[in-house]
Amino acid sequence: VFTLRQYLLALLDSRGLTRTLGEIDVCRDEQGRPCFSAGNSAAVFRIRLGGRIRSLRCYLRPMRHLKEIYGQRLLEKELYLHTSPETGVWVDTVLGDWIEGSTLHETVAQAAALRDRESLQILVRLFDRLALALVTDDRAHGDLKPENIIVGDDGTLCPIDFDASHPARTAANFDERIDDYPAALISTALHALAENPTLWDRYGSSDGLLYTPQRIASDPAYRETLALFEKRGMAVQYRIAQLLTAPTLRLFGLAELLAEAVREKPAARSGTETETPELFVENGRWGYRTAERVVVAPLYDNGFDFTEGLAAVQLGGTWHYIDTAGRTRLSCPGCAAVKPFRGGKAQVVRNGERQEIAHPLKTPRYQ
Repeated sequence: VFTLRQYLLALLDSRGLTRTLGEIDVCRDEQGRPCFSAGNSAAVFRIRLGGRIRSLRCYLRPMRHLKEIYGQRLLEKELYLHTSPETGVWVDTVLGDWIEGSTLHETVAQAAALRDRESLQILVRLFDRLALALVTDDRAHGDLKPENIIVGDDGTLCPIDFDASHPARTAANFDERIDDYPAALISTALHALAENPTLWDRYGSSDGLLYTPQRIASDPAYRETLALFEKRGMAVQYRIAQLLTAPTLRLFGLAELLAEAVREKPAARSGTETETPELFVENGRWGYRTAERVVVAPLYDNGFDFTEGLAAVQLGGTWHYIDTAGRTRLSCPGCAAVKPFRGGKAQVVRNGERQEIAHPLKTPRYQ
């Protein structure tokens, strides 16, 4: 175990204490204090090297799999730390770029406190694209968490290090799919907060966003999130959230779900076109397709054919009506049964009574 003091002593007077980097100039703030941030496992120093601002990650305890995570950025036995006046040890460091901005955790906390749903929705879209790239890449980052993602001053997301890991992870599981679980965890939390920022007031955490992976199935924030997605017809997010209770690190179908999440939905069909999407089932879930392509991914537990441009679909225990682009146009929480639209009206059963509702694209929305 190494201390911050040992690293500061080495870096503030690094002559002869590095193998390849030469002398290191640690940046200082306006009060003259060294610039660094420290976590449970490492400290990251802001340094000036070769005329560039860089980051130097220094570990406070021995870490495994650094070579697999960082590749050429890992400098093995690079820095000499004094463990006593006469003895010392060479330790590994990681050299990287320094990125200006705030962490995703800080940005989300601020936006949620301000009830800024628009900013949260932007973060959702940016993160889902990043997550899709991570889970389809053939490399592993291995320590993905909100504190290790920088929201740059230019509005981009940049992973800088990477630990919101599945509770069952061991050394034997370290492969290119190790980012699946934290990617799904963060995506789920961001979508939930974008829909209901008050979740942060009740469940926001300094260690993550909303959930505790070690008890995810019984986590109250997770249960509330599932209910929120079900009620609002957020089928893709509902299915990604369900993956968080999987017993394995590899979340089967996550890449396809993320691809669906970032896919730009086309304009809804007018209902007057000759080809109407037809129901199909895949792995026990229902979707819609034409002869040429799938137009609504198989995400639903039940469904009816399209009539008058809408189809009734069931997500969990809640019925919704979607258009031919897959957008939820009408939600019917509490309805035990629904029927397709005919002549601008549809029958639903709620609280044991049969009721008639109007087409949502022609009249005010059903409540």
